[in-house]
Amino acid sequence: MRITNKVLSKGYLDDLNRNIQNMRKYQEQLSSGHEVRRPSDDPFKVARTMELNSSIAANDRYKSNIEEGIGWLETTDKALGQINDALQRVRELTIQAGGNYTKEQRQAIQKEIDQLKDHIREVGNTAYDGRYIFGGDKTTNPPFEADVASPSGITYKGSTNGLLREFSQGVAFTIDVPGNKFESVFNVLKDISDTLNAGDSPAGKLGDLDNEMDKILNLRAEVGAKSNRLDAMKSKNEEETFNMTELLSKTQDIDIAKKVMEYKVMESVYNASLQTGAKILQPSILDFLR
Repeated sequence: MRITNKVLSKGYLDDLNRNIQNMRKYQEQLSSGHEVRRPSDDPFKVARTMELNSSIAANDRYKSNIEEGIGWLETTDKALGQINDALQRVRELTIQAGGNYTKEQRQAIQKEIDQLKDHIREVGNTAYDGRYIFGGDKTTNPPFEADVASPSGITYKGSTNGLLREFSQGVAFTIDVPGNKFESVFNVLKDISDTLNAGDSPAGKLGDLDNEMDKILNLRAEVGAKSNRLDAMKSKNEEETFNMTELLSKTQDIDIAKKVMEYKVMESVYNASLQTGAKILQPSILDFLR
């Protein structure tokens, strides 16, 4: 095959263009900090990067649920503690009123117990982040309302369904204590109040009151167990996110020192090709005829 200036020029320009494209590739990698910018660069790395980004995003959502759950459970435990303290005071008053007291004295104790009952109702309407913690999955309205038509004087308006949250793939459980689990406490307090109002000894109600206090303690134990579990899950979540972020960096991020060196080598190749081109493209007869 005859080698003409046109053939030499085309081959030279093709090589020069290829060198420019390689320089552009390294420039893009250095400016973005990423090894690949489009699927055609490396399909496997692009797919792996997308998978890792998706997993990290999912872990971020799980972390938000975990942190919400921890805060919710801490608030619940504090509220249950306040209810327990109020019931402990009711117990002391109930024992006290079982002594040799007059009707008027017992009615005076009744007034304090009624105040404690209202206090427990208010604690039952505790909110966390604008949502009522004892309302089950109905968190927008107060779960406990005063109701003279109710036998206990208090009506539970919340849901019996728990507030379900997912904390990792395939792991979900409720983070709340629906108020129906301890609404019976108001019935016992009403019985004690009625007994005192009649001037009678409420000592016979101590067994029922102790059952309600045990119920609150059991609920606190459940809350504590869930809180400990979420603390452990938070640590695991953070460790997983760290590992995936590190792997993502190894997959998509460039080694800057290495890329700078590769760019410099390609820059030298490009400059050399420019110098070589001046020697390869010899003058034609037309240059002499001008």
